Amino acid sequence: MYQEITNDELKELLSKKLALLRQNSGQTVEATAFDLGMDYSEYYRLLRGERLPHLRTLLRINKKYGLNMDWWFNKLESKPPVKLHKRTGEFELLNNYNKLNVRTRKVIFDMLKSLVRDSQQRAPRR
Repeated sequence: MYQEITNDELKELLSKKLALLRQNSGQTVEATAFDLGMDYSEYYRLLRGERLPHLRTLLRINKKYGLNMDWWFNKLESKPPVKLHKRTGEFELLNNYNKLNVRTRKVIFDMLKSLVRDSQQRAPRR
């Protein structure tokens, strides 16, 4: 039989998952709040489990971390689907790449494929 989850349980679940994402990103609380376009105090209340996020807030977080809504409600011990880099520089680079429009991303991706192909052709064979 289905047992309804309480608001307090939902706040705890979401705050722990949010903390996991922030920790894996290597960003500070302030930097993460800024990247999400949120006020620091609002983001901090979500992290502490004092408030439930709005749906639009969850959608912004999903976009930033490459998540879908299912991830939030899976078992707490589950890991994010994407391995997040602890190195801030790489994380910021990927974050900025994801903010680009589809056409620009395709051009960059094609350039990178070309560079990899060229470097493989130049590398000595073993």
